[in-house]
Amino acid sequence: MKDVTTDPEKVDRILASAMTEFGQKGFLKAKTDTIAAAAGVSKGLVFHYFGNKSALYKDTYDYAFQRLYTKMDWSVWRSGKTLSEMVINAARYKMSLQIKFPAEFQFMMEAYADVARFPPALQKQMAEESQKVTALGNAIIDDFVRKLPLRAGVSEAAVIAVVNAVVAAETYKTEALIEKLQSPTMADFEGIITELHAQLDVVEHGFLPE
Repeated sequence: MKDVTTDPEKVDRILASAMTEFGQKGFLKAKTDTIAAAAGVSKGLVFHYFGNKSALYKDTYDYAFQRLYTKMDWSVWRSGKTLSEMVINAARYKMSLQIKFPAEFQFMMEAYADVARFPPALQKQMAEESQKVTALGNAIIDDFVRKLPLRAGVSEAAVIAVVNAVVAAETYKTEALIEKLQSPTMADFEGIITELHAQLDVVEHGFLPE
């Protein structure tokens, strides 16, 4: 945000409006006119506060990140006696947050998917933010994997890569279901959880008979 005197209430309304508009339409198709109108302010005030569309987007990302990640109970990611339990507990928790904070999640997912279409400076900023979130997830999984009795010849890096691939597939299915149903309940996600459990069972125990 620019170094100017601002009205905190108006700033909050602008960022909330921007989060919805950017989340639904992406950076390129989102309109600052729509953001201003939904926030009940002039377009001129939006640019007075934020400078340009890219700066508004980055501040909106910070706003959504703070609203979402500061409310997370990170201990959930470290719960469970097995790798499968830990990942499934985390998946269920993430799904519950997606139901509770739909606008925040929609914006965050769109932000990570939209990186290639950003202007160069914003693209660099958002790529760095995406890497930070990925590193955070890897650190949690790495901390758990490090405690597992891996069989000889299996590296922690390989396990993390496989688990991340399984989680990425679950995330894609979850987002597709949310887009389809608009307002899903936890019961709607049970099919995805069942598939996730089966895939993690293969990760933990292999698929060949002993």
